[in-house]
Amino acid sequence: MPAAYLELKDKFGNDLRFGNGGDIWYPPFPLVQDYRQHVKDIRQVELRPDDILVTGFPKTGTHWHNEILHMLRDGSPEFVTKPETRESLDYSTKKELLPPDNPRILATHFRYHHLPLQVWEKKVKVVYLTRNPKDTWVSLYNHAHGHSGLCNYNGPWNQFFEVMMDMGFWYGDWFDYVLDWEAKLSADKELDYIISPFEDLTLDPVGQIEKLDQFLGFNRGRELCERIAEACKFTNMKVVKDAQMPSEMKAKIWKENAPGFYRKGEVGDWRNWFTVAQNEAFDELYEKRMAGSQLTYRYV
Repeated sequence: MPAAYLELKDKFGNDLRFGNGGDIWYPPFPLVQDYRQHVKDIRQVELRPDDILVTGFPKTGTHWHNEILHMLRDGSPEFVTKPETRESLDYSTKKELLPPDNPRILATHFRYHHLPLQVWEKKVKVVYLTRNPKDTWVSLYNHAHGHSGLCNYNGPWNQFFEVMMDMGFWYGDWFDYVLDWEAKLSADKELDYIISPFEDLTLDPVGQIEKLDQFLGFNRGRELCERIAEACKFTNMKVVKDAQMPSEMKAKIWKENAPGFYRKGEVGDWRNWFTVAQNEAFDELYEKRMAGSQLTYRYV
C-alpha cells in the first residue's frame, strides 16, 4: 500500500481513496509509493524540446488526444500499441518514465505549478484540454464507479454529484482547477500552449486536428488530418483500444460491463444524468464561483 495513501468517507459513507500528494489528490495509483516525493521528482524530470505535454482535468479527452497526437507525430493514421503507462507523469517514476531517447507525448493532470521546470526551459509545447464541467463530472463519475479495487467510488450519481459540489474528487475541486489554469495561462508569456476543447474535437474533428497539427509544427496537411479524424472517431477508437487491453488487465481494473477509459465521447450526455434540481444547483454555484472568469463552455 502506498505510504501516503488516504482512505476517507464522504457524507454518505462511501469510501473516498486518495493519494496524498500535498495539494494534489491523486487517484490511489498503486505504482506510486510516496506521492509527495513523486510530485517533487516530476518537477525535475528531463524533457526534450520536441516532447509534447498533454494536460487538463480528468475526463477532458486525454486518451483521445493521446491517440491523435501520436498519429500526427508519426504521420500515420494507424493505431500502434504504446507504452502509455510510461508516458504518464502522474504515475510513472522518473526511472519508469519513457527515457528521452526519442520525442515523447507525455500526459498529466497536474496543475500548472507542478509541471516539469523544463517545460519552460526547453520551450516544450503544451496541449491544455478543456471540457464543459457537466459532461466532465458525469464522465468522471462513470470512470470512478466502473473501477474495481482502490479507485472505485461505489455510490450512486446523486451522491457523487454532491461530493463534486462540496469538495471535488481526484485532482481536487474542479472550479479551483480551471480558475487556477486560467489565471496562470493569462499571466504566462513564455509557455507555448494551445487550448483544445473537447467539444471542438467532437463537433469539428478535422478542423481541430488541423489546428493541433499546425500548432505542433508537423504540417501533415488536411488529407492526413481527415484520415486521423476517421480513425479516431470515438466509436472506432473505442473498439481498437478496448481490444488492445489484455483481458486479464481489464478484469483487474474494471467491473464487469464497465465502459473503461472510453465511454461515449459525446457533448450533452449530462442531460441524461443531471436532474432539474441538480442543474439549477450547479448553475447557481457556477455563477458564484466563476464570477469574473472569462471561461466559456458549450453544453450541447
